[in-house]
Amino acid sequence: MARILDIVFRRQVVEPPIPICPDHKIEMHLRGKMGRPTRFSDMSQETYTVIYVCPVIDCDHSKEVEQARSQIAVPGKPPRRPEYSRRGH
Repeated sequence: MARILDIVFRRQVVEPPIPICPDHKIEMHLRGKMGRPTRFSDMSQETYTVIYVCPVIDCDHSKEVEQARSQIAVPGKPPRRPEYSRRGH
């Protein structure tokens, strides 16, 4: 309901890149992803869903975040890789 009110009143809500658990006020952990980011030159954009869960035991809060990545070639700079594909995460 709060999101609908934000859209109706045209409020600009800044959400953190990593969701916060509403009960424990800590960052959620990345659980997985659905979909596949663009990897080929003939694809310009792809949407995928990233799933976060609360790390506290017996907490049932989770959040799905939709992300759209574009594959735009910038000379000398590779595109930013998603968090789940980075080593050490």
